[in-house]
Amino acid sequence: MMKAFFHRIIIRVSFLFGSWFIRFFAWWIATGYLLFRPARRRSSLQLYRAIFPNRRGWYHLYCAWLQFHSFAATYADRIEIDSKKGVTISAQGKEGIIEAARRGSGGIILMSHLGNYEVAARAFEEIGIKHLMIMGEKEARQVARDQRDTLSSRGITILVAKGQGDSIFGGLEAIQFVREGGFVSLSGDLTWTKQRSLLPVKLFDQEVALTSAPHLLALISGAPLFTLFTFRVRRGVHQIIIDPPREVKASSRSERSMVLQASAQAYADALEEKVRQHPFQWYIFESFFEFASAATRKSEP
Repeated sequence: MMKAFFHRIIIRVSFLFGSWFIRFFAWWIATGYLLFRPARRRSSLQLYRAIFPNRRGWYHLYCAWLQFHSFAATYADRIEIDSKKGVTISAQGKEGIIEAARRGSGGIILMSHLGNYEVAARAFEEIGIKHLMIMGEKEARQVARDQRDTLSSRGITILVAKGQGDSIFGGLEAIQFVREGGFVSLSGDLTWTKQRSLLPVKLFDQEVALTSAPHLLALISGAPLFTLFTFRVRRGVHQIIIDPPREVKASSRSERSMVLQASAQAYADALEEKVRQHPFQWYIFESFFEFASAATRKSEP
């Protein structure tokens, strides 16, 4: 409660005096988290050991420092985006989403914890698409209430997936939303609910398991799947990259598992490519490879 109140105060003061205010506080908070939150630091180090296996420990620590402070800067990015002052957002590949919206086919937007999703939200607002964002319970708790209110004000409906199993679609609400011409976005790199169905892929030369949810939703709905990434090029300049739409289709029930796994691997390949280009903007502070590898072992027969 006190943490949320403190967060709101800093945000309001930053709107009054500029983003430098929150940049100052966020830098120190990020430093404190790196120094005094060993679990998060350990997860970050594990991440960069996987990305840069041939580098020494001090380099991995340096990477963690850059990652923590890059994430802290996203709070200032948000102030600048909301104030619309000195911010440039370019979107590469948005034509596919515009065309799908024109046809009324809807679509699945496969996102990652890479960059700032509020940058993408601004782009969706400008395009004018009907948009539903699915979050896990834990993920939703990590997003401040005022951030969710901002997303809602931009026409984005937020659905929090609850419970266990593969019922991430909230009672088929997401499928119905797509079939009515809307776009559903959800992350593909972290699993926030206890799903039975995980898909084995290779990522950074490691066998891991990723959530099946976006690929399964594309298969069931028949809507095109768009993989989207956002990056901070430099302060005030952001880029969105949307890969060409692809279909996730199986001609028979026996092909379903193979098609889903191929879709997940295609996403993993795209994610690895983008993370290598922007390694300090992948905001994973969980034991990603440890958890994902364990999930792969559990999914094996």
